[in-house]
Amino acid sequence: MYPESQRHAGPQSAGAPETSATGAGGDPPRVSIVIPCHNGAAYLESSLARLLDYLETLRKTIGDSEVIFVDDGSTDQGPAIVEKAFPSVRIIRHPVNRGKGAAIRSGVLAATGCFVFFIDADMPYGLEVLEVMLDYLDRKEFHICIGTRARGTTPTLEKRSFARRMASIAFTAVVSRVVVTGIRDTQCGFKGFRSDVAKHLFTQSRIDNFAFDVEVLYLAFKSDLDIKKLPVELVYDDDSSVSLLRDALPMLVSIVQIPFRYHRGGYTLMDHAWSEKT
Repeated sequence: MYPESQRHAGPQSAGAPETSATGAGGDPPRVSIVIPCHNGAAYLESSLARLLDYLETLRKTIGDSEVIFVDDGSTDQGPAIVEKAFPSVRIIRHPVNRGKGAAIRSGVLAATGCFVFFIDADMPYGLEVLEVMLDYLDRKEFHICIGTRARGTTPTLEKRSFARRMASIAFTAVVSRVVVTGIRDTQCGFKGFRSDVAKHLFTQSRIDNFAFDVEVLYLAFKSDLDIKKLPVELVYDDDSSVSLLRDALPMLVSIVQIPFRYHRGGYTLMDHAWSEKT
């Protein structure tokens, strides 16, 4: 879940993230997990505990991991909860709310792991797919793994309003025709990357709002990167993150601008021969 707000949350200038690392240092972790969040106090303690418990059970299998919590200008007690309850979690703070794309970009560029994942802060997905994604990224040498949500498999999905279902269909149609083909669910908040790929793509990305996923996948396609789609279990979905009135038009404008920016030379693509290196 990632509700939006636009209130100042600190003394720094907008756009300058403040980073604090908690926990012991040591060798670089194998896996970095970026958690973007804005005003998540209601669920952070339970969701992060679930994630950290899961990672601990996998330590012998996947190695060391780091969790990077990116506070995107929260006005609630979420960051304080994380700092107090989870000292091993690295914290990056945006002094103002900049958007989910900006939050994930800050986390990805700060990550030190060999493989970088991001997942929504309320952990709406079954976490078990992380180990599967890691296998595809490492042993099977895919560059990117993205989660895809099955429709109509949970009661919460079936309760979505008619307007929201129609908006989702329209969004998918625009994305598939104008920007990215072959991917029905670009917006699933569970994706994994090889570190070099993640850092290149997010260095090039320009979109700060919810349309950032489309931009990153567009750049991946243009760079001929190998993308693996994996189904994720949607544990629950309160469907409150994106407002049709507030977010739909900015997202549409951002998406339409992507190919124009590309054809004007606004992106530096990853060289395909380089991207094949392991």
